[in-house]
Amino acid sequence: MIMKSNQLKWTIVFFLVLGLSEPVLVRAQKGGQAGGGVNSVAVQTDGRRALPVEKRNVRSHMDFLASDALQGRGSGTQFELIAGQYLASQMEQFGIEPAGDALPSGGKSYIQTVKIVENSFAELPKLTFNSGDAAVSFEHGREMLVFRLFSEKTAGPLQRIGPDGKIEKGAVVFFRAKEGGEVSRSDLGRLMESGASAVIIEETPQWRAGWERAAARKVSFTTISGSGENSRGALVIISKEAAETLDRTDEGTRIEIGGKLDEPAIRHTWNAVGMLPGSDPRRASEVILLSAHMDHLGVRGEGVDKIFNGADDDASGCVAVLELARSLAAGAERPKRTVYFAFFGSEEAGGFGARYFIDNLPFSKEKLIANLQFEMIGRPDAKVGKDELWLTGFELSNLGEELAKNGAKLVQDPHPEQNFFRRSDNYTLARQGVVAHTVSSFGLHKDYHQASDEIETIDFDFMTRAINSMVEPVRWLVNSDFKPAWYEGKRP
Repeated sequence: MIMKSNQLKWTIVFFLVLGLSEPVLVRAQKGGQAGGGVNSVAVQTDGRRALPVEKRNVRSHMDFLASDALQGRGSGTQFELIAGQYLASQMEQFGIEPAGDALPSGGKSYIQTVKIVENSFAELPKLTFNSGDAAVSFEHGREMLVFRLFSEKTAGPLQRIGPDGKIEKGAVVFFRAKEGGEVSRSDLGRLMESGASAVIIEETPQWRAGWERAAARKVSFTTISGSGENSRGALVIISKEAAETLDRTDEGTRIEIGGKLDEPAIRHTWNAVGMLPGSDPRRASEVILLSAHMDHLGVRGEGVDKIFNGADDDASGCVAVLELARSLAAGAERPKRTVYFAFFGSEEAGGFGARYFIDNLPFSKEKLIANLQFEMIGRPDAKVGKDELWLTGFELSNLGEELAKNGAKLVQDPHPEQNFFRRSDNYTLARQGVVAHTVSSFGLHKDYHQASDEIETIDFDFMTRAINSMVEPVRWLVNSDFKPAWYEGKRP
């Protein structure tokens, strides 16, 4: 149930008061460190110390971000924006500089507004070409199904391709699976990430089984204003009869896919972004990005509890980034490299926040040394050792190995069949060449994407230890000369 505006306002004020945590810097007691204990990673320097990650601070953030007051932080909703404003206020308290949109009065905000344009076809899109002297047209829902289309019209020369063929950039690629077989996930991934303007696949039993359902939906696509990633390739499934026609068509024939559009609808999502400038003139231009996504699934369903709070997914990751920001800002010396802290919006709805961020970097992309995304670290994973975290794509680059050498309790993802490396915002950056991975401890629990992903399910002792375990490895990364690299042939 959506709260009335006055009730919501005072509920938010109440939780904001509860969410305020201690000042960024505290005086150390003479002869020892204040606030020690098993969770302490404090460093004594000149009467000041980097704060440890303390359970009460972790809990206070979670009590707000995963509360019913935020109505599940639905992607692109006012509640996502409220979460972003809370994260911004915490960064300001910690001494993190704003790195979002420019303000009319000068300076910057912590909030970055992302304009999303939703486009729908006013008529059924068609695939057209000339075969010999005849004009051929396939229509969505009849001879073909349009699964992905990101512009009013997409066109390119026809190229037939086999499982191992080299794809020409800008081509319209035609791929046929083995008779009676399916297209593997790896083949589909290779085709869609090849730079082709469109991929056409002959129907398989799986696609035929869902043909009527897919044909009934209205074809639409979403673009991000100011983003260069809107040129992604189209995906079209064609019937066996249409495939036979296309197979008889000359290689290089111009193929067009598209149709007339309705007036677009405009909506927004938001990122919260802050930064710590590097202190070393030689390395300050290099950037380490620590990130998480702040949205979840909002309010939905028909049960008694309709609020999908997203405590583990991904309030827990947001808290990890916040507490790492607190620790780095509280040190006696600023990091030698520049550190950006980004909380992305609309990850659950298509990764729009991260896609906008990487296309509008306030620095050269070549200076982005590494990205660590934090996702679902609120509960331990029984498939790894006690207090261990895992890194998606550990085997793809040398970043995880080097972090582990410097104290991180990071191991390889124990769920490779789930393909988690591609399922968070890190992948948006990785596709652009940035060495980007996700830190997680998600053990495939039953509360994933359910209304039951609530604060009561969080293991706060584990989560506090998990964040603490990354403080010194991250501190090493932001102060080192190390530049991670993809292993040969492993770059996404």
